Amino acid sequence: STFGGGNDYSYSRLKNPTRDALERAMAKLESGEHAFAFSSGLAAINAIFSLLSGGDRVIISDDLYGGTYRLVTKLFSSFGISFEFCDTSNKKELKKAIKSGVNMVIVESPTNPMMKISPLEYIASLCKECGAIFVVDNTFLTPIFQNPLGLGADIVVHSATKFLSGHHDTMAGVAVTNNQSIADRLSLISSTLGNALSPFDSWLVLRGLRTLDLRMKKHQENALAVAEFLKNSFLVEKVFYPGLKENSGYKLLKKQA
Repeated sequence: STFGGGNDYSYSRLKNPTRDALERAMAKLESGEHAFAFSSGLAAINAIFSLLSGGDRVIISDDLYGGTYRLVTKLFSSFGISFEFCDTSNKKELKKAIKSGVNMVIVESPTNPMMKISPLEYIASLCKECGAIFVVDNTFLTPIFQNPLGLGADIVVHSATKFLSGHHDTMAGVAVTNNQSIADRLSLISSTLGNALSPFDSWLVLRGLRTLDLRMKKHQENALAVAEFLKNSFLVEKVFYPGLKENSGYKLLKKQA
């Protein structure tokens, strides 16, 4: 570029080649067009909540990661945004909750910690009817096992601190979308709030992605072995694991993941 002129990488908070590489990889993995890497999973959720305005209504899973719950109840609820908790694994409750006047629906599937499975395509259809943004937290399954954008979600979000990175040596979050207007807004939010992922941490997550497929398959194999062992133990009353055939979410999980 010319002296004093524009440059794509003039300031790392706005744009960085290593973060770009991670974002391109995550967009490809989630079959999305636009990806944004943040300094943590909660930072990614924070950015998504920043799409909202005072007076907006949000439907959110009643079984929820504690950090997201605190973000809802301790911070964003004081900004004039209404958050309504719903059992998003229950179609009747969903039908009653998601209607005209709802601006966003946020679902974890499986939920953290009870591992409830939500009908993502059904929720997507309800959101489309009322014009709500549909957000799916895909942290537990990762794009190896589930692709929410293909099931109708507008945004898929991850805590990359967990499986995506996989080495327990960094914190990161990722949001992916196919919606250009949402992407434009998230780009503005990221550059303005200053919560984008640092170059080195972007490299660490990229390193983790190289083994994601192998790791997730082994995680699943180990988890099923542990669940089978526990359900046959006289010391254990109930096992909450949707990979077990007797679990209420098993058939739905097999269909959409």
